[in-house]
Amino acid sequence: KMSEAEGPKGGFGGFGGFFARAQQLATQAVENARPVAEKVKERAAQLDTTKVREVVQQAGVQAQEVLQRAQTAAEPQLAQARAMADKQAHSLAKVNAKTFLNANAQFGVPIENLAERGDDGMPLAAPRVPPVLEMMLARLETTQAEAFVSEGRPIFALPPDQQATRALAKAIDTNLNTFNFTNREVHTVAALLRQFLVELPEPVLTWQLYDEIITASQCTSEAQTADAFKRAIDKLPPASKVVAGRLVPFIARVASDGKLDIGTISLSFGPSLLRPKRKEGALRSLMEDLPAICAATESLIACSPALFPPQPASPPEAEAAAGGA
Repeated sequence: KMSEAEGPKGGFGGFGGFFARAQQLATQAVENARPVAEKVKERAAQLDTTKVREVVQQAGVQAQEVLQRAQTAAEPQLAQARAMADKQAHSLAKVNAKTFLNANAQFGVPIENLAERGDDGMPLAAPRVPPVLEMMLARLETTQAEAFVSEGRPIFALPPDQQATRALAKAIDTNLNTFNFTNREVHTVAALLRQFLVELPEPVLTWQLYDEIITASQCTSEAQTADAFKRAIDKLPPASKVVAGRLVPFIARVASDGKLDIGTISLSFGPSLLRPKRKEGALRSLMEDLPAICAATESLIACSPALFPPQPASPPEAEAAAGGA
């Protein structure tokens, strides 16, 4: 039997030495493996960094391709948005101070403002003949031929009473719906019509088409003239085209019914339908251009049936307003 004193010198002592030796070898193995592990770790880190860089670069390329495809796909919408913005800017540029000061204004207001908005001020799906213009034309269309002559002169050739005409225009600007056209003398309504057309910021047939329409009127045959006029009129803005389609046939009917001779009516309405855009020496330029303007107006009147299909009768609301309380 082994005594306690023999323990350290006996088998247990040998096992303790073996264990210590094993622990030493294990520690040395760990130390030997540490550099290898560090190299493996470093290599792994390098591989991960490279991989990440490749993934990032690839993602960047893919993102650029997606962006380019998105821009290409969106280009039509962007172009449409730019066109709408340009149109809106053009429309805002044409709105004058009078429109801002008085939302009910009828005189001195661009055609677009009157033709493209409803009575509630909201945009219409399609332009209409401005109600104020329809009311005046409806009143004049019910007039007998002899009433178009006053004191031996055509009413459209009479110099208007400027003060009275402005006062009536102001009343119309205040509230069109309460203005009674029926109880006005025909020469008064004629003066208001001329005033309305003269005060338009841009003539009915627009400045842009002036040269084209003048050239069209100089064609050698009536058929060529009508074709050239039609090409020009098709280029009109929608609101101007609607107004021209109502006004020119009215002028043609007045002339054909013998109410006015074509020369007088061309002189009266020509500059309101058609005139060039000039700032300096405007009156002098207009006088120089007047013969060509009148000749073009006469040609338009002659070609009216081919250019403007017959319009439906005046809307009941326009007739009612013309003969309102």
